[in-house]
Amino acid sequence: MPEHAYVFSKEGKLLTWNKNVEILSEYSADELKNIFVSELIYKDDKERIVEKFMEMLAEGDDKERLIEYRIQVNSGKIIPVIAMRSLLVVDGNKYMVGILIDISKIKNNKEKLNTHIAEINLVKTQLQDYYHGIEKLNQAKIEFKDRLFFNAKEFSNKLINSLPGIFYVYEKVGDKFFLKRWNKNLESNLGYPGEELLNMQPYQFFTKKDYIKVEQAIMQVFTTGVAQVKAPIIHKDGQKILYLYQAYIFEDKGREYFMGVGMDMSVQDALERKHQRQEREKRKAKEKSDANKRELIATALQISKTSKIIESTLRNIDGLLEKCPATEICDDLVNIRKDLELESTEQDNWEIFKLRFTEVHKYFFNNLKAKHPALTKSELKFCAYLRINLSSSQISTALHVTNEAIRKTRYRIRKKLNLLRTDSLEDYISKF
Repeated sequence: MPEHAYVFSKEGKLLTWNKNVEILSEYSADELKNIFVSELIYKDDKERIVEKFMEMLAEGDDKERLIEYRIQVNSGKIIPVIAMRSLLVVDGNKYMVGILIDISKIKNNKEKLNTHIAEINLVKTQLQDYYHGIEKLNQAKIEFKDRLFFNAKEFSNKLINSLPGIFYVYEKVGDKFFLKRWNKNLESNLGYPGEELLNMQPYQFFTKKDYIKVEQAIMQVFTTGVAQVKAPIIHKDGQKILYLYQAYIFEDKGREYFMGVGMDMSVQDALERKHQRQEREKRKAKEKSDANKRELIATALQISKTSKIIESTLRNIDGLLEKCPATEICDDLVNIRKDLELESTEQDNWEIFKLRFTEVHKYFFNNLKAKHPALTKSELKFCAYLRINLSSSQISTALHVTNEAIRKTRYRIRKKLNLLRTDSLEDYISKF
């Protein structure tokens, strides 16, 4: 403020001021802290001014009072001033708000003095309005606190009743725990009326077996401050409902409590059980599929082995026939050779293999033929053997062809499948 502004108590103790007061009075801020306003008034004016001050307090008049007197500053100098004072009441306490005008230079210029006083009056009014604004804010704050106090219980009830799941507060008394607060969900979800729930203990909601785990979690709350546990709670009608509980410790007025929420996990548990069943079925299906694959490979290898044995036997018979003369034994060997050749020709090994193969790879031939219709029957056979990871030598034996024939067959198939040189034939076939 442009002038010397200050506030003092009803006892006359200076409470706060602006820098101009320090300059005018020639006192430092620390020195002004312990000064009463009357100490600054010149002795000849002190009695009159103090009387005016007491009059304002007694009448309770909060209108500004214009008082002219003299002050004596720290150096002893006497300065004429005009004081504009107003009584202000904040939170039931009375204060004096004052503005001091140094009139030593303008005392004889009444026009200038009156103009200056008018300007200060305007500032004074603004200051007074400001303090009245503070008073209104303080009053609103008090009223808000009152409303908050009276609505606290209603608010907390609405809050806990809006929580999902069940809410509970247990008080710890010795080594026991008593239910003191809960929400509506706990009543409706467990089937207990409110009057029965009060002071019920946790063990009453669980089987003996399940409560062992719950009790351990409660002990953890009082050691670590928080705990989580999953256990089925018993409905009043005996039905079990799986809940996930999370609880926290807190203290109030020297008493220990734990509070928490419980979420109904029965739906999630059912889904989890279903998922576990599906996983078990998948594992069984995979195990069966793996067994079929192993059997399929074994069949292919057995076919290959049988073919090898027949070929080897035929060669051995041919060798014996070259060595032995025309005898009855030779005739028998010739007959055996014919039977083996017929067996080798008529043996429908491919149909046996194909039957087993389609049990494991149901749509292999259909999908491969649909995408690459140019593949022949023998090439499809070749691809089927590749699909079960048989080596080239094993395939050559199963198909009764040479390694050179296998190489040419691979080349033809790669060309029909439009594979690049960098593409793996086996990897491509494995996609079907």
